[in-house]
Amino acid sequence: MRSPNANPHRPSLIEHAAEMIRAALRLSTWTGHLPGERALSMQFNVSRPTLRSALLILEREGWFKTEPGSRRVLLKQRSKTRPNKSKTIAFLSPLPLAELVPYAQIWTDRLREYLSKAGYELQIHIGRRWWRSLSPQQELSALTEQSPAAVWVLFSGTEAIQRWFAQSSVACVTSGTVHSGIQLPSVDLNHRATCRHAAGQFLSAGHQRVVFLRQGPSNAGDFESELGFLEAFRARPGIHSWVVEHDGTPSGIRKKLDALLRAPQRPTGFLITHAMPALLVASELIRRGLHIPKDASVICRDTDLFLDFFSPEIARYRVDPLIHAQRLGRLVLQYASGNYPKNRLVRLMPQFDRTQSIAAVQESENQPL
Repeated sequence: MRSPNANPHRPSLIEHAAEMIRAALRLSTWTGHLPGERALSMQFNVSRPTLRSALLILEREGWFKTEPGSRRVLLKQRSKTRPNKSKTIAFLSPLPLAELVPYAQIWTDRLREYLSKAGYELQIHIGRRWWRSLSPQQELSALTEQSPAAVWVLFSGTEAIQRWFAQSSVACVTSGTVHSGIQLPSVDLNHRATCRHAAGQFLSAGHQRVVFLRQGPSNAGDFESELGFLEAFRARPGIHSWVVEHDGTPSGIRKKLDALLRAPQRPTGFLITHAMPALLVASELIRRGLHIPKDASVICRDTDLFLDFFSPEIARYRVDPLIHAQRLGRLVLQYASGNYPKNRLVRLMPQFDRTQSIAAVQESENQPL
């Protein structure tokens, strides 16, 4: 039964989706033909059935026609006074925003607000397949031509993706570390200094066997982290530090952890790149009868909101996502205005939150498990 206070004129999800796509068509977001249904449903965050119903409305309005093979060819001419690509910022991500870690979701949302206040629209493009491709050049060329924007914001990116943007004429700013030898402006945490500092925390607590757990294949930020971690242990005789790569799955992390704990000299310090693997490692250590931090100290390079609900609290490095969004937004707007400084790097230094998961090494830790 309809509520007496319900608005009978409130648009349905289908009408809302149709209006969002209609607005994008007026902005000349695409040329030639519409992207596929999968890309559109991700971009506008609607289900396939809702999208198809919205597209039927727009087809009846004469915006496009459907050719054999379901290719939707654009027909309607837009007004010459329409806004152009100079007011569009494109955001290229390997995952839908809902699947990103909370920290990334927050700064992305704040970035959208920041750009909107400056008169820009943030359009999301999901490109999981490009992250998996060793040669994404042709697809990226088609994407950027089909969806013109004043600036593209690249969420991290593989070396192949970053290299294409660096060599193209497409204005691009990276949220994440740029791979070695590639010149792109970027905003990221100072992972190298962060992990050097984390290693120093273990050293000052007397740990002599410290492992760095990172997910592979690693992005540029993880490589920088590894360098910083290993730098801290140089010229420190008797200290055993090493790097272990896992596949990011719970079973893969457990397998690596099992091997570490079965070693004759197990590590007493664990530095982990990402929050979810850190949560799993800490819980698995406790499940195996180890006390944190008495038997094993744990530091996470990153942070996320859910770590606040784990006990003992895991030591980690915090950065305000609002600051991340503001610094990234400033750099994006600088490029959107036509000012293209080469190799502009913005590095944010997070604040260390020691909490309860790191302590001085105990004598018992020198014995095998």
